[in-house]
Amino acid sequence: MKDYAEKSFWLETVGEYEEREALGSDLTCDVCIVGGGFTGLSTAIHLKEKDPSLRVVVLESQVVGYGASGRNAGFSMRLFGVTMELTNLRYGKERLKEADQYMVDAVDHLEKMIDRYDIDCDYVRDGMITVATNRQQLKHLEKEMKMAEELGLEGLKWLDEEETRRLVNSPTYLGARYDETCALLQPAKLARGLAVAAEKLGVEIYERTPVIDVRVGEKEVVTSVGTVSSKKIVLATNAYSSFQKKLKRKQIPLFTYISLTEPLTEEQLSEIGWGQRVGVEDARNLLHYYRLTPDNRLLLGGNDVRYYFGGGLEAGDASSGHDVDRNEEIRDRLQQQIKDTFPGLADVKFTHHWGGPISASLDLVPVIGELGPDVLYSMGCIGHGVSLTNYNGLTLAELLMGEESKRTDFYIINRRTTYIPPEPLRYVTVNGIRKYLKWEDNRGVKKKKS
Repeated sequence: MKDYAEKSFWLETVGEYEEREALGSDLTCDVCIVGGGFTGLSTAIHLKEKDPSLRVVVLESQVVGYGASGRNAGFSMRLFGVTMELTNLRYGKERLKEADQYMVDAVDHLEKMIDRYDIDCDYVRDGMITVATNRQQLKHLEKEMKMAEELGLEGLKWLDEEETRRLVNSPTYLGARYDETCALLQPAKLARGLAVAAEKLGVEIYERTPVIDVRVGEKEVVTSVGTVSSKKIVLATNAYSSFQKKLKRKQIPLFTYISLTEPLTEEQLSEIGWGQRVGVEDARNLLHYYRLTPDNRLLLGGNDVRYYFGGGLEAGDASSGHDVDRNEEIRDRLQQQIKDTFPGLADVKFTHHWGGPISASLDLVPVIGELGPDVLYSMGCIGHGVSLTNYNGLTLAELLMGEESKRTDFYIINRRTTYIPPEPLRYVTVNGIRKYLKWEDNRGVKKKKS
């Protein structure tokens, strides 16, 4: 098995893959993009669509879709930040409305990209429900629905307990918000399809080419085998951005995990009544997100996140050296959560468990910024990036081309971010926030049981 195939069920089952060549020598180009995930590939495509004469180069340290783009749950969704309520508290209602419209546009834009380039990624758009499983979550969702109605946000509908359970049948559901602006897809297929589309437009993609340094002033991207001199640079590395000192202070890699069942039988499917292919999440801070795969496996992720001291990515937790892409404690909790949510699946077997890092800013809001003239970066999607990263590719392309649009005026562009302190204070700060969010979630559970 190739090293990338073990990183997720999607990468394992996506099919045979012929790796692209690594960079072999120095070269010069118009735009160098670091990172072969959704952000980088989308930016490359949009640049070539705007100006086919540009020489656009993408450098990927492993293979296309190796990071979050090949490991996520496959939700193309409109959620911005953590919750609507937190975005409102941080930025106010007008910016909340602006952010929501950006995300709705992102879902629509990705759908058009998939159609335009005929990408086979098991795409289905049946919407999503955000469910309440205790009174605290129900109150929270009702408050957000009222806010959405006041702002005139479209595509959202309230479902009572009976209506919710007609869509997906769990005895734990008390009600839900249905959002028509959500689609499900196979993320690894999407990543590879975007790479093919980019190459057909003339983009050069080099895999197995880790970047050692980016010399912002000289506009040089340094690898172990050659240096790329470029007029413009995009750092589309998200959680893998710590190699650049300024970006390390702006974001942290948080690890989230997924478990997957064997294919469900017809009897099991009938028990949970999941006829329409909606995605599901609950209304916790550290939410559970789940869906059916095309072959009727039940995928469940979330529950908790981990920040490992030093931000260890491939190397693992500096204190224990364990594989950060697996977490047995969270795996067990996820598997129990499936059985608690769907008692009819008490005997279901599990076949896969995986995880990986997502990028988060300290205030849990995305950012597109500038490290220097014509050197841009994008990060902080906190696990909601399938549509967002692809739409950000268009925004980045417009910024690089000097164009003005509603996207280049979006308030996350060059916004001031709170610097994240160095270790050990970084570890204390991040885990303090995480523990508070967990405490709030557990408080809701205790109220339900009392």
